[in-house]
Amino acid sequence: MSTKAKDRRAALDELLTTRANVEAAPRPALTTRHLGPIAEQSNIYAEHVATRAKLYDDAKAKGRLILELDPKKIRATEFRDRHDRSLLASDPSFVALLASLKTHGQQVPIRVQPIKGALPFEFEIISGHRRHAAALLLDAQTPSGYLVLAIADGNIADTRDLVLKMFRENEERLDPSPYEKGQSFTQWLNAGVFESQRELAAAIGLGESAVAKYLSVASLPMLVLAAFGDERAIAMSWGAPLSQALKLNEAAVLKAAERLAQRRPAPTPDVVMKALVSAAAEKRATRGTSREESVRIAGRVPLKVGSGRNRIVLKLAHLDEAMQKQLREELKDWAEAWLRKRLEPS
Repeated sequence: MSTKAKDRRAALDELLTTRANVEAAPRPALTTRHLGPIAEQSNIYAEHVATRAKLYDDAKAKGRLILELDPKKIRATEFRDRHDRSLLASDPSFVALLASLKTHGQQVPIRVQPIKGALPFEFEIISGHRRHAAALLLDAQTPSGYLVLAIADGNIADTRDLVLKMFRENEERLDPSPYEKGQSFTQWLNAGVFESQRELAAAIGLGESAVAKYLSVASLPMLVLAAFGDERAIAMSWGAPLSQALKLNEAAVLKAAERLAQRRPAPTPDVVMKALVSAAAEKRATRGTSREESVRIAGRVPLKVGSGRNRIVLKLAHLDEAMQKQLREELKDWAEAWLRKRLEPS
């Protein structure tokens, strides 16, 4: 064996001997001195996780937790305070909102509350129905989808708390129209959220008279609303005079409303308002010139005769259908003979 080979064999034997001695040596046990720092680090981590969880829960409860959510997992509340027109792609204000979201992104989050047992929905809107509707449209138009910024509020006490938060949020942004407010107030009262107009007015910080005006706009008949084309164009102050006009002569106002709804181009809201009120006023003037006399027979009034411009009105009572038919035929024959005698040439 050469000298170099002997040297390599000696080096290998020394390496194997050292390795065997290391493996055979007893390993030191983990003492308190070693476990202390490990336990301390574990406790710090657990405390950190607990603190983060508490901060998360507190932020969620106080409505300060902002999330990015799939708009398809969010549903509108039954107390939605926006008219359907406000959520249409043809509505000018909605078009402007959509353009702003496309260009600048969402600047103001919507507010939602978590819900259970309503899959595929996981959240319900408290406020921000227009922003949510725009996000849904953008989500459908974007291949990668569109996430909506939302504040998760897990501290909604009851339905009253929900509608009041919704009302206050929207008051600070695009103010709902008088009709939309009136519809919301009507819904709240019908659902028993508030027991009276007075209680509702106190809760939202409005006077009772203001609440009554909003309610009067929302209670207008469908024909009157259709005359304006867009219910949101009706001013808050118009509800009371329109309601009064309907009391004076509902038939005349509704007839005028039907004509106005069919006019093209559509008249402006101011023109519609004036025409509807004028229809009742003209009718009231005609009624003021009419006279009515009662015919009393055997302690009863079976006939009242009224007169006005180019008309005579007979009001019958206490007569059955057969008697009314007979009287109508005899009156027609008598009136025809009377008119022929006076109008035909001699």
